[in-house]
Amino acid sequence: MVSTSGAAARSPSDSREPFTVACADGWTLRGEVVIGAPPVAVAVVSHAMMVDRRTLDRPRGRGLVSHLAARGIACVWADLRGHGKSGPRADEGGDWGYDDLVEEDVPALVAFARARFPGLPLATVGHSLFGHVALAYVARHPAAPIDGLVMLACNVSHPHWKERPLSRYQKAALIEGMGLLTRIFGRLPVRRMRYGTDDEPRGYVRDFLRNGRAARWLARDGFDYWTALTAVKRPLLGIVGSGDRLMSPPADARDLALQVPGAEFHVVGRKSGLGFDPDHMGLVLDDRARPAWDQAADFIRALRAG
Repeated sequence: MVSTSGAAARSPSDSREPFTVACADGWTLRGEVVIGAPPVAVAVVSHAMMVDRRTLDRPRGRGLVSHLAARGIACVWADLRGHGKSGPRADEGGDWGYDDLVEEDVPALVAFARARFPGLPLATVGHSLFGHVALAYVARHPAAPIDGLVMLACNVSHPHWKERPLSRYQKAALIEGMGLLTRIFGRLPVRRMRYGTDDEPRGYVRDFLRNGRAARWLARDGFDYWTALTAVKRPLLGIVGSGDRLMSPPADARDLALQVPGAEFHVVGRKSGLGFDPDHMGLVLDDRARPAWDQAADFIRALRAG
């Protein structure tokens, strides 16, 4: 029997297969396929900005990815371009923008997952960056072969920011600081600041600044992801930690998730029965958040293949 909430999420039959996927623009993405219990669904799982995929299974074999695999969800667990093993990294001269993640990385990973696990329901599971990148892809491509989306601690620049001046000023200071550091160093020096493991490039920061200053969520060609969300017809689950004060405050995460009709949204923490109030990284790094991981697993297992 596979445990859904015990201390050891990884089953003895857990298998891990390295993979590489070529995007249409030639960039190569790398990761692992993780299979635990016999799969009933597949999830494309990826990470936040400034880090790589390792944050989603830490300690290795007992983190979020292993927990999902033990629940019968095969995980296509990937480093996004310029992160982890999907180089070149920003400190190696790599450059990319937000739209490249949306239009190149997401469809390449989804196509790989579909081919590897034909006939199974497919979800995307994104912590922060990958969560809203996958949602942006579905917003722009309504026929995308994605059956559901799980967004963990996701926030984007959007018009409701203007309704919370204090929060917006805090975000503005962070965004402008990112821009200043990028101008000085030619990239956002995340590793130098000891704020994460992966620097971000000039192109990505430029997109981040453009949207943050305008409190909008737009592609470079002007496509409005935020407005398009009202037409998204996919099951969506949003989860955020009650202790996430800056990167994805619960009010902002709620605004994003509930812009999609019929979306399900949860704030998790002491008030919901957890033993702590997860912050932005704690939601995926702290194994006390496993009840939230089970919410994600239950959601994915209930999906129907499109």
